[in-house]
Amino acid sequence: MTELRMDRSDFDRTTTLTPNGADSGSFTVDLDAGWSSLVGVHGGYLCSLAVRAAETVVEHRSVRTLTTSFLRTASVGAAVVSVREIRRGRTMSTIAVDIDQDGRHLLSSRLTAFVERAGVEWSTPVDLELPPVERCVPMEPGNVAHFGRVDGRFDPASLPFSGGERAMVQGFLRPLEGRHVDSAWLAMASDWFPPPAFVRLDPPTGGVSIDLTTHVHQPDVRLGDDDWLRARFEIRTSTNGLAVEHGLITLGDGTLVAESFQTRLTAQD
Repeated sequence: MTELRMDRSDFDRTTTLTPNGADSGSFTVDLDAGWSSLVGVHGGYLCSLAVRAAETVVEHRSVRTLTTSFLRTASVGAAVVSVREIRRGRTMSTIAVDIDQDGRHLLSSRLTAFVERAGVEWSTPVDLELPPVERCVPMEPGNVAHFGRVDGRFDPASLPFSGGERAMVQGFLRPLEGRHVDSAWLAMASDWFPPPAFVRLDPPTGGVSIDLTTHVHQPDVRLGDDDWLRARFEIRTSTNGLAVEHGLITLGDGTLVAESFQTRLTAQD
């Protein structure tokens, strides 16, 4: 088992895992109040903890895919993170992570980690057609603390609660404190923006997460002082009470850094 490398950023501080004695697959973590969301603790933050746990059992391998099922709402305070490597191949590992709190199972994640290797590669740039960053709207945390943990800007044409027909939010984002972008941060970022359904629906309809899969294309990105990531999250289909959200996170030149697929509850009781 490898030791976690912790930078000194706030993100790294709040995702620090503490080993539980001699049990190499068990950690405690303090779910930080700064990651509180509209209900409970932010789901993307919990996903980043799953990545952190996976990184303790794989050496020289980057988490590239993470699929999480959200089972219960998490609360601020201590939680237990359990991790086990299901299979280790020559270049790929499959890892399972569970997070529990007060005897309640909060989430289950399945992660895939790879060694760095050459392969057949291509990349089709994605133009998100965003306005200049200076014309976008800064995110004010208000009563949703997790919005304050990222430097973000919203496209004013896709603001939540605007009553628009298109269930889409988009804008710019980057880590605070000049931190680099890695798999753990991207796992959080794929759930950081408000639910796209809120553009046309009032919460909580369309905001409850069921499952989230994040594919990391670029597991180590270093942004310059004036650089931003671009992002779009959109729901094109909602049927039988479930909506499928597709997310894209790119560099300024349109290169995909990560993309996500999330199912959200749109049933109205």
